[in-house]
Amino acid sequence: MRYTYPFLFTFLSAILLHFTCLAQDIERLDGSTISPEALTEKVKSLTEAGEVHGLALAVFNNDEAVYTKTFGYRDLAKGWPLNLNTNMYGASLSKAVFAVLVMKLVEEEVLDLDTPLQSYLPKKIYEYEPQTRWHDHYGDLKDDSLYHKITARMALAHTSGFPNWRFYEEDKKLRVKQEPGSGYLYSGEGMVYLQVVIEKMTGRGLEELAQEKVFEPLGMENSAYQWEDRWKAEFARGHNTKGEGYGKDIDNEPRAPSTLETTASDYVLLWRPSYRGS
Repeated sequence: MRYTYPFLFTFLSAILLHFTCLAQDIERLDGSTISPEALTEKVKSLTEAGEVHGLALAVFNNDEAVYTKTFGYRDLAKGWPLNLNTNMYGASLSKAVFAVLVMKLVEEEVLDLDTPLQSYLPKKIYEYEPQTRWHDHYGDLKDDSLYHKITARMALAHTSGFPNWRFYEEDKKLRVKQEPGSGYLYSGEGMVYLQVVIEKMTGRGLEELAQEKVFEPLGMENSAYQWEDRWKAEFARGHNTKGEGYGKDIDNEPRAPSTLETTASDYVLLWRPSYRGS
């Protein structure tokens, strides 16, 4: 299998390789151990066999990162290696950061998880003038009889009933496809809806809120929901199956489920137990 985005594989690997540590060795879930050096060699062999062009890996011990390492390249054609401070497109890892932000607002009693989101707004979501190119456009919901039931919990748990993205729909229109809360349906649109409601409630944008509530407290100095020119010097490209690098999308508007820009070193900081109160 070949992976386009190295950071997505990072997250999956960090979950699948969640070990506890015994002395300097790493203990697997089955009780056996492996040294950091042996783990490095094992990952190298797997990435070579799978033709994975770039990988950043973190192994956690009791919520602390005990092993962090990068493999491969941020730009294969140029032979530029990937490192822990290389800018990476976070893709759906954006969702975890947004969930932390939302729970901070819940702790501050700005938001309740089970209150219908529409009830926080003085007018219907579809009556607002769009402020972005597309993601806060809700005219399609004018005749929808279900969207007003959606809560923050549903948006975070992928049970809002919205599709993943409206542009995957045959007519490119947004609609609620099943009763909100009735079942799982993976949805980026659900999280964007929650984002837009929060922005209208607070009068503040996602990027501003994320910096204040998540990135700055954690010391995530190289993370944002939008591209910053300072990352031009070192960023990871996605690669196709031939190892050819894709261009970098730098004009994304901040979107809760999908536009995170970060580094391996920064993303590890998100899981600090002291920040979560454990």
